[in-house]
Amino acid sequence: MYRKNRFFNSILFRMSIWVFLIGITSILLVMYAVKVQMRQNIEEQVTEEMESIQSNSELYVRQILMINNAPIDGSGFEQYTYEIEQQLNRAGYSDIALYNADGHILKSSSDHFINADKRDDFQFARKRQSAFTLHYGKNNQCEVYFTMPVSVMGQQIGIISFYQDYYELYMREWETLSGMLRVTVLAFGIIYLVIWFMIRRMVGPIRQLGHISSDISEHLKDGGFDSGMMEKLKVNKRKDEIGELSRNYIQMVQVIDEQFEKIQEDRDHILKLWNSRQEFYNNVAHELKTPLTTISGYAQLIEENGLGDEELFYNGIEHILQESTRLHRMVIQLLEMQDKGRYTRMEQIDVAAALKSVVDTMQMKARRYENQLILDEEPGDYIIEGQEDRVRQVLINLIDNAIKYGEAGKGIWLRIARHRGMIQIAVANQGKGMDEEEISHIFEPFYRVDKERSREMGSSGLGLAISKKIMEEHHGMIRVKSEPGGYTIFMICFPDTIHEERGEK
Repeated sequence: MYRKNRFFNSILFRMSIWVFLIGITSILLVMYAVKVQMRQNIEEQVTEEMESIQSNSELYVRQILMINNAPIDGSGFEQYTYEIEQQLNRAGYSDIALYNADGHILKSSSDHFINADKRDDFQFARKRQSAFTLHYGKNNQCEVYFTMPVSVMGQQIGIISFYQDYYELYMREWETLSGMLRVTVLAFGIIYLVIWFMIRRMVGPIRQLGHISSDISEHLKDGGFDSGMMEKLKVNKRKDEIGELSRNYIQMVQVIDEQFEKIQEDRDHILKLWNSRQEFYNNVAHELKTPLTTISGYAQLIEENGLGDEELFYNGIEHILQESTRLHRMVIQLLEMQDKGRYTRMEQIDVAAALKSVVDTMQMKARRYENQLILDEEPGDYIIEGQEDRVRQVLINLIDNAIKYGEAGKGIWLRIARHRGMIQIAVANQGKGMDEEEISHIFEPFYRVDKERSREMGSSGLGLAISKKIMEEHHGMIRVKSEPGGYTIFMICFPDTIHEERGEK
């Protein structure tokens, strides 16, 4: 049953049916058009002959009446009906009927004119109009009734009806139509067979591809497939579209094989990430530690000095409020782990002022690790479109990493400048550095360098991953250059859209 349904649903069967139906329809349309043209030709020939009959008949009637000195009116026509009939018979018109001007029959040579008053041509003749009726019978009959009024000097004196059988003419036309039909059917049969073999030749390789695809699908369920199956495909050397399709199919299968291996690698990587859930909490602690340290540090200073140092008090309260607010937002961001920048309106911020504020905030931590933050700023205004708390988060992450991974007693240099339509901020320190392998993974979530290089426990790499995402939100970029035992430079770049809109360089 399945094989039967598969055959009826195949491309070969459906296209064969469509070609057959289109061919039969075309033949019928051609035959109908030829038949219409054939009957039109017959009617044109009949019309020409009827015009000749009409002119000759009126001439014969006039001659007979004039020879016999008969009145040229209805009475003369009725008086010499026999002579008129004989003259028309000698002219070759055997089946005729003569009527007076009122339509009453005077003489008839055959029974074809029974019930003549029911024919349209007879009714037109009574109205002084010549007409004929063409009748096609069942046995290849083609009968013509032609009725004409006889008028002399504008006066209708009688009516003459003629009957003629155009059987031979009709048969000639029908033989022509039959011959054309036979030739058309033969030509269609040959064309249909050629098309059928062409379709079969095209569909065969496609069916072969289907079988190979089915075999590959079965083997994929088992975790892989044998690429040697493609050797069964014997049409890849063809130069036409089928050969191109087979070659593309082979390439596609090879790509699928490569992607399948990549999927397996990604699966192993995902399993590795799944097994590293504990490190996520370490990263959360890493991100929360800096603002908590700042808050704790200023709180201790305020507790020790009380209200004795009013400037320190208010400055500490301000930083505690800022870091507390940022801490709250950071917790929400880390829990949600979404592209928050897509849903928050960007504002114009002074990134240089934000950098100075972060440097001022992180200076105390740098001193605790026997370092110093050194800021170098080129003159100018540095306005960008962004979210200040998100930008501050990136700056804090970079400076915090520079402090933790830098050598004691070495300065940490920060520089902000404008270059080629971008606002660039560089953070550089000197330490053990990183090799190319570590640099290639440094922005991946959960990745961390050797803990022994850090002077602070709990670092696991989430900070740089978040920083990269924040820079993408701001249509910027983050890059790193480092070499083992040398300098490590992190650089972030923001589009200088404000100056571009003003037309400044």
